[in-house]
Amino acid sequence: MGAQQKRRIPGVMAPSVRSASSPALIVPPTADSDAKIDFSVDIEGVPSCQDVIDLLKLKEKKALYDCVINVCRKVLPGWEQVQEIEFDRVSGAMTNAVYFLDSPGKSRVLLRVYGVGADNLVDRKRELAWLSRLSQVSNNASPQLLATFGNGRFEEYLDSTTLTHAELSDPTTSCQIAQALRQLHSLADDYPPPTNSKGVPFVEIWRNITQWYTAIRELMNQDTWKAKFKDFDIESLPAEIEHCKAVMERFPSPTVFGHNDTQYGNVLRLTETGELVIVDFDYVGYNPLAYDLGNHLCEWMYNYHGDHPAEPIPEYFPSKEQRLRFLNAYIGDKPIPEHPSVEELDQCVLAWTVAVHLQWALWGVIQYSQSEIDYDYHLYAKARFDIFRKQLANYP
Repeated sequence: MGAQQKRRIPGVMAPSVRSASSPALIVPPTADSDAKIDFSVDIEGVPSCQDVIDLLKLKEKKALYDCVINVCRKVLPGWEQVQEIEFDRVSGAMTNAVYFLDSPGKSRVLLRVYGVGADNLVDRKRELAWLSRLSQVSNNASPQLLATFGNGRFEEYLDSTTLTHAELSDPTTSCQIAQALRQLHSLADDYPPPTNSKGVPFVEIWRNITQWYTAIRELMNQDTWKAKFKDFDIESLPAEIEHCKAVMERFPSPTVFGHNDTQYGNVLRLTETGELVIVDFDYVGYNPLAYDLGNHLCEWMYNYHGDHPAEPIPEYFPSKEQRLRFLNAYIGDKPIPEHPSVEELDQCVLAWTVAVHLQWALWGVIQYSQSEIDYDYHLYAKARFDIFRKQLANYP
């Protein structure tokens, strides 16, 4: 929302891409992610239709206007009789097409049309269910889900501004983000993660890594992609993934309800109160606490509105002083039993950034193969792999 930069297509690779080429050992024992969660209950009351807003076909503004107003009349509560609308596309959105939508006498709403190819990577039902749940937790937990249609949704518009890259390192803002993450993570108390027969919680990170790697192996059966993927050294990944998993087992961290993508474009500052709201729950789900915090700190290195948006800037990674300030704000007056000191938590978070880079490197390769967005996914993936391999070498 706002003038935000989005660069990721959300979610989980469809089971259909699994094959015998998947490394058998890279998945830790986990539960079926959705085995104990009935998502249909959460979204069954949300108005919906199957109409599609096909942006590739609706090139003319009049055709797009007619399609959008028709969908509004069908599903948006109170918009059944609207005679005119105005809509402006939000600049900088790179995953979905996002619009501000207005009509006389109506409150502004946000229209989100899913990106081309996104359904190959996303579990929309789960995403929508969590968005619905979060909007019920508190007024500022997330925008309210208003309605859905075949390839998108309508959300409540929040009067706000999107954070900038520079604000991530602002001490006050950094502490606010930490506190917002702590609040989000606590949802695992009300919605405990599913577990396997041994009581081990399910986490997203290993499923994503496994399924995204599997998809890449499938693509490498095609000579064209095998040649294009040469720079990524895919053949070394099975052993590297096993190594990474073994390292992470040395740094246990409690399972929380994570956002898993707190880049600056996904954090809004409310105009009226100055509070921060974390938005865009494309990747939301259960993950180790240290993973989600590490993922945010890695985002300090990326300026998606800069001259080189696909390249990390290592010197922007937070210093120890900045990290400890962030982590102390996260802990606040509620100690974390599994992490007895802020220094120990810091070391755990740093370790989990290795897995963070691996996951987004794999994501970048998949995006390189399918996305129509004007973004250098090849460079992005290569840089992520380079950091992953360099950091993994520090953990023999």
